[in-house]
Formats: sequence, C-alpha cells, structure tokens
Amino acid sequence: MIDIMTYYLLANLLFQPIEEIHNCNNPNLIERTPHFLCVWEEEDFYTTTTGKKVLRPKRKKDNYFERKARQRYWLRRQQGKE
Repeated sequence: MIDIMTYYLLANLLFQPIEEIHNCNNPNLIERTPHFLCVWEEEDFYTTTTGKKVLRPKRKKDNYFERKARQRYWLRRQQGKE
C-alpha cells in the first residue's frame, strides 16, 4: 500500500507543474483540477460575435504568470497562429 501511495505522490509532483504550464499557455474555462499559477475566470474572457471566447488583452488582477500568458496569447493571435 505504501508503494502505491508513493507512486501516486511522485506522479502528482511530476505532472502538476506540466498541468500548470499547459493551463497557462492554453487559457480556457474548463475546470478539471484546481490551478495555482493561472486561474482563468469568466471575467478574463469576452465573447465574439461568433460565440467564441477570447482572452481579454489586459486585466489589473493578473499575477505575474497570467500577465506573461496573456502577452504570449496575444502575440500568437497577432501572428495568426491561433
């Protein structure tokens, strides 16, 4: 039983940072697990005329990681990659 818990803890320690990075780089409103670095809320997005949710360019409540993720998101949008 201890081996199973050890593997579970080790897997969480390894995969949680990957999940956080993925969540920051791909902003969305899908809440599968709690996130700690980039917590995207409904107020972070606006809806286009086609019904697509788009991340707002700026928000005062952003922490360092959310601010950098927004900058990357809008840079990709301007380059036509999204």
